[in-house]
Amino acid sequence: MPGSVEHGSLPFGEQIEFFRGKLNLPTASWTDIFDGQHARAFVVAGAMKDDLLTDLRGAVDKVIADGATLEDFRKDFDALVQRHGWVYNGGRNWRTRVIYHTNLRQSYNTGRWQQQQQVIRTRPFWRYRHSPFQEHPRAEHQAWDGLVLRHDDAFWSTHYPQNAWGCDCDVETLSERDLKRLGKDGPDQAPAIEYEERTVGVRGPNPRTVRVPKGIDPGFGYSPGEAAYGKPLADEVMDGWRAQGAPAWDKLTPKTWMEFDRPPRIPLDPPRVGLQPPAVSREDLLRRVRETIGGPEKVYDVQGLPVAINAESLAEHIDDFGRAAYLPLLDDTLADPFETWVSFERHKATGYVALRARVIKGFDLGKGRGLLLVANAVRGRLEGWTVIPTGNLADLQRQRQGELIYGRPG
Repeated sequence: MPGSVEHGSLPFGEQIEFFRGKLNLPTASWTDIFDGQHARAFVVAGAMKDDLLTDLRGAVDKVIADGATLEDFRKDFDALVQRHGWVYNGGRNWRTRVIYHTNLRQSYNTGRWQQQQQVIRTRPFWRYRHSPFQEHPRAEHQAWDGLVLRHDDAFWSTHYPQNAWGCDCDVETLSERDLKRLGKDGPDQAPAIEYEERTVGVRGPNPRTVRVPKGIDPGFGYSPGEAAYGKPLADEVMDGWRAQGAPAWDKLTPKTWMEFDRPPRIPLDPPRVGLQPPAVSREDLLRRVRETIGGPEKVYDVQGLPVAINAESLAEHIDDFGRAAYLPLLDDTLADPFETWVSFERHKATGYVALRARVIKGFDLGKGRGLLLVANAVRGRLEGWTVIPTGNLADLQRQRQGELIYGRPG
């Protein structure tokens, strides 16, 4: 039955995998991150401590993976609130229902979207379904009930459920034969989307005015599947889009180091291991990478942020053998950083939302020499790393943007 995913529903692999791929992100207000950023981060408004957020996540994971009910979740919630002494806003029943329903529903929707991509060739049409079990139905959602559009219609980028707090709307796939049974020769015409401005979070620390489609609550005007995995595009469409030469990514996290009261200059620490000579061959480079990380692969725990390094992959992507000299500093940075930042970016063509992490540390090399190392990670894996001269302050400050998830006192 459409929309009925509460109270002991059966979980499935895509739903669980999506939820477990999120990063814990402390937030003071529910407006700290918005829309597709939720596809990358697990947040509970007001949960600022890592251990509290980890326990909350564990309780939600039990809901998603084991099919726990709302009452089960409330028992776990009460226990962890008492254990941590957490003082939260809102009534207990309301707050637990919001956390329970939103995480369960959005992980379900994202997993279903991923499954629906697998049958696009045989079932290319999607039908919006309003849940008949909704206690407080919204007129707009009821009006969309039964609407049939192609899977790649722009309507789904903003109107794929969940579309509001407590929304249980759903999407089902249809074949050409299904359309004929419904008496349709083709998909419907997508309704015109009207937008309105809404001010949210006025009682919290981060109020903001947002533009949302009419009938959709602020924070829900996006497709969770697109944000998590990116809308599939034909090769010729992607090639034409790339040919435009425009920047590929929109930055969604505009904060800088100044908003976190961080020092303008990063202190320089003595390296634990000195610089090494350049590598002399690809084989020598691979050997050095393995020695640095202690084996073929290593997962660093960067203050709760996992960053994995595969030795062969890293060695393959180092074009300049001279960069091998800095490998000990890369290990040092990930093991004991000065700052760790995360920033959200959305791909303009596919809607994919990436969560990029930047791990930063400064090093005093002696004789007045110093440098800064920045390691970049995406989805828990090292994507790249760069060395910045200490005099290039402007380049460094461009790296210190987003949300600060760890900062050592300067």
